[in-house]
Amino acid sequence: MSKYRISLIIVIIVAAVAGILYLLYSTKKETVQASTTLQSNNSDFKKDTVKSIEHAAEQTTSISLKISSFQSYPSIAAMNEVEKTIRQQLPLLNITQRYLLLEQWEKALTPMVNRLAPEQQQILAIYKSFTNTSYLAGESSGAYSKRINTALPAKLNPAQKILFQQLTARQIEITEAEEQEPAFELKPAYWKNLFASRLTAGDQYYWNQQTIENNAAIDYDAGLAVDRVTLGEWAFSWESYLKKYPEGHYRKEAEEKYRNYMSYLLVGLENTPTLNSETYKIEPDVITDFESIIKRHPNSTVANSIILFRRTIQDAEGKINIAPKLYELANTLTSEAPFIKKISVKP
Repeated sequence: MSKYRISLIIVIIVAAVAGILYLLYSTKKETVQASTTLQSNNSDFKKDTVKSIEHAAEQTTSISLKISSFQSYPSIAAMNEVEKTIRQQLPLLNITQRYLLLEQWEKALTPMVNRLAPEQQQILAIYKSFTNTSYLAGESSGAYSKRINTALPAKLNPAQKILFQQLTARQIEITEAEEQEPAFELKPAYWKNLFASRLTAGDQYYWNQQTIENNAAIDYDAGLAVDRVTLGEWAFSWESYLKKYPEGHYRKEAEEKYRNYMSYLLVGLENTPTLNSETYKIEPDVITDFESIIKRHPNSTVANSIILFRRTIQDAEGKINIAPKLYELANTLTSEAPFIKKISVKP
């Protein structure tokens, strides 16, 4: 073999070795760079996460300070400051924090509603002095409250009238429960306006229905203050909520409302009974209301419960006095609703 060929082979071998060494070096360098980049990205992600958590904590701390300040010195101005901060910061909070904030503000504000200004007690005294606590014939509790609160400003001096208007604008009105002194009370519309748009779809439904009902008094002077057809509408609304949003945040509250409305609807009260006290048959006007509800919401659980209730009473006619068992019957029918969670009792 000539010297030339030997030299050529040596050159080729050296080049190949150099190429392999270069390839190994480049791979190692890229791996190190990738690792460095990944560590940098992870570090940035952690920093962003920490900043996000810290930012959320700052928002809740800011609101909590405003609420604490309001509790120490309650006033309309302090209330405005809390509301302003809530509107600004609420979109920045996660859904759990929003519900917690609603609960926090509700617990702080509700006891202070009658302590926002000294003149509130003067307004309540005037309210008490001129109102007739009796309902007009056929008047609902909501209509009664609206009538009284509409007539009140004419009895107030200019300063009191301004305060009353400020309170009304914030969904704070005077209510009068049976056997209780008149008092200022927050209406559900307050919570709907301030929070509902930032809650889940189901709980927007909840606050909308709460606003429709407007904390209505169901009974007054041993009689229904809300007519049966309206009670049927409200019971059906809570049936719809419980069916569509079985894991809704306000499930327990909705179940309680459904139970109460069905009891009032089916059984009535002493002065507005379902059964005639002599014949033990359902009163004609109650039958009319029942049929109206069934027609409005056929195949609903509310309608089916009414049908079973009527059938049970008819079957008992001439056999037993079913009047003492009405509440038991109503509770049984309500508890058997498929959307009412059964309470398991441990043996």
